[in-house]
Amino acid sequence: MNFVMDKEDVNYKLVDTQRIVAYIGSFSENVTVDEILQHSGADKLRVYPALFELEQGGWLEVVEREELGAPTVVRVRKDTSARNEIKG
Repeated sequence: MNFVMDKEDVNYKLVDTQRIVAYIGSFSENVTVDEILQHSGADKLRVYPALFELEQGGWLEVVEREELGAPTVVRVRKDTSARNEIKG
């Protein structure tokens, strides 16, 4: 059987979230959102929603926010209980 994956079958949100997790996870300390936008490989429009979901899921900790609440600096949450849940 020849299996061909259509473009529609790819979950880009999941792929981008995995890229963001891998990028942030490669740092031992804080990472700026600008660095994530520039170097993670994730689609720029998916970064902020992914960061929100990662924070709500307990994997990510927001260190600094803009005036209106958007994260500017993040890091992997120090409490590692939620870290192992985000694998994709």
